[in-house]
Amino acid sequence: MTIDPRELAALLESRRSVRGFRPDPIAPDDLTALFTAAQRAPSWCNIQPWRVVVTAPPYTQELSAALVAAARGGFPGPDLAFPIDYPQPYLEHRRACGGALYTAMGIARDDKMGRYDAWLRNYALFDAPHVAIVSVDKRLGPYALVDLGVWLGMLLTQATAMGIDACPMASVAAYPKVLRQQLPIAETDQIVFGIVLGYADPDVPANTTRTTRAPVGDNVVVVTGPKGS
Repeated sequence: MTIDPRELAALLESRRSVRGFRPDPIAPDDLTALFTAAQRAPSWCNIQPWRVVVTAPPYTQELSAALVAAARGGFPGPDLAFPIDYPQPYLEHRRACGGALYTAMGIARDDKMGRYDAWLRNYALFDAPHVAIVSVDKRLGPYALVDLGVWLGMLLTQATAMGIDACPMASVAAYPKVLRQQLPIAETDQIVFGIVLGYADPDVPANTTRTTRAPVGDNVVVVTGPKGS
């Protein structure tokens, strides 16, 4: 099967992270088709290590309420430690992303309450009708995390092709105790991230945010001979 590479490139270019959703749920057949397509992701020795629990309304709202309460009442404690320091050029990219988002929402740098409320929106799951909680068996080691990244890329691409909006979120994994209390997650699994899914609300200012990408040469180097030759 051949796909026009220009069409695929345009599809990848159009993908975005949505941070405000309409309440309309995704049709069950479409939700199944989305995850079925991502199931074709390659993995180390074909172990297929992604483990996913997907919520649907009205339970998504119950879970988001529990997460908001946890965020208001305690410190994060993710299974997989979040980065603390971002050296350059990663810090520059992170600041640019945050700046674009807060500018779109009209939140000033010194508006502490506005920023706190925006942070809590992560745990309200941006009002999405669905959230997928993704975990992996911690006994498999770090290479299984690479497999999760490949799976996520395929899922987000398929979602874009189907007109489904999404936002992958590490923040949801910050309160694993709540997730384990509410969802069927194996004790041998570590929770890595969540993905909110649904259809974008065009009236949410955050959804006007567009992040930039560095030139490909900043990330990819083509070599034609041994180092130092």
